[in-house]
Amino acid sequence: MDKRKGALNSSSFVRSERPSRNSPSLTSMGFLLHLAQSRLRDAVIEAIEGSGLHPGQLAVLGALADRGGMSQRRLGELIQIEKSSMVLFLDALEAGGWVLRKSDPQDRRAHVVQLTPEGARKFAELGPRLLAAQNRFLEPLTDKEIANLTEMLKRLAGAHEIDGDNQVAMASDGTPQVC
Repeated sequence: MDKRKGALNSSSFVRSERPSRNSPSLTSMGFLLHLAQSRLRDAVIEAIEGSGLHPGQLAVLGALADRGGMSQRRLGELIQIEKSSMVLFLDALEAGGWVLRKSDPQDRRAHVVQLTPEGARKFAELGPRLLAAQNRFLEPLTDKEIANLTEMLKRLAGAHEIDGDNQVAMASDGTPQVC
């Protein structure tokens, strides 16, 4: 027994017999999603190494590649990036020649963002590396589990609310495609 006042020993800790759904634990849904996202983020960082990109910028490039040019405001809404972060991402992407911002002819206060031809080419070159990272991450799952997970995540993310104009379908290689 430890004589020091207030010292903890192994008998001081209480461990529940099963995880509680009413409080955070190492097996809670939120924590498990965090762990999975961290693993995928690490794989993405490895895949884009040497490109000069920040992982957060991939959403900007992906949205522009999928949907074409759009207002800076709409882009932020679509990919859920706050205004100040969006400005920083776009500044860096524009400086790197990935995107171009220009005044919106309908509203001089707004900007339209689009991929440059060079940005589109460089982003397409990253595609196989990003797909390989995603496939490694999903390796423990069957094709059916991947399809189910994708459908569930779309529902949980409210994908229909982000851009109701476009439907998302799974391509034969398992990647989401905008229809």
